[in-house]
Amino acid sequence: MGARLLTLVLVLWLASACSADASSSPSATPSSTPAEVHSLAMTCQGEGAPTVVLEAGLNTSGATFSNVAEAVAGTTRVCFYDRAGVGDSPRLADDAPDPWPGSSADALAAELEARGEAAPYVVLGWSYGGMVAQAFATRHPDLTSGLVLEDSSVPQQFVDPEWDDIAWEDGGRVVDQDTAVAELSAVDLGDLPVVVLTAGGELSGKLRRVWMGYHDRLTGSSTDAAHVLARQAGHEIHHANLELVVAAVADVVEAVRAEAPLGPCAGRYDDLGGRCL
Repeated sequence: MGARLLTLVLVLWLASACSADASSSPSATPSSTPAEVHSLAMTCQGEGAPTVVLEAGLNTSGATFSNVAEAVAGTTRVCFYDRAGVGDSPRLADDAPDPWPGSSADALAAELEARGEAAPYVVLGWSYGGMVAQAFATRHPDLTSGLVLEDSSVPQQFVDPEWDDIAWEDGGRVVDQDTAVAELSAVDLGDLPVVVLTAGGELSGKLRRVWMGYHDRLTGSSTDAAHVLARQAGHEIHHANLELVVAAVADVVEAVRAEAPLGPCAGRYDDLGGRCL
């Protein structure tokens, strides 16, 4: 074999060998996108703006709102989720501070951003979730377009002996009550559209008067708020009177879309088992 031909054969063999090595090396394999990882379990459905975010009660999975989500998804986007340590969401790290409504609100804001859910949001908070909703609105006003507070808890319960029987634990951790009292005792919601729903079918006597007083003050924290009594409903209004809760959400959503105040409350909910106060 001539020298020139031998050289050509060697060049071709080396090129083939280098190509084979490159195709088998890890750096040459097509890069794969890792599975998306989120901190909190969340379910979203429906289309439209604003997105409604559902915030569940103490130590309760967001799945309690599956009926609300199904109803609301017919008109706009809606999400429910589990706070850290609740339902399908991982627990807080052992060295993490104890949760309080503000830290839960911050985690929710981060999760919504990570998932690309468009802001601002209408947040419905039920029971302890009502304090998380209040914290969300005050800590993230640019992300909040309206609130529905469903028989919402208030920080005054942490210091009022009338509520000593409540175990304030969420996701396996004791709630930081001192921080909640310091940060949320005087909430100012400005002119945010807010509907406060109060259960009327459970408490009586002094406790009922105290609870109504809490919610009167909540209503007064916004200049565009309505206070509605769910006449026969217990604490879980979204189970006892789904239609009333969905109507309250729809009214706030409509106000946000119209960039206008809430409509007149008087008589609005009478046929739905509610009464404006």
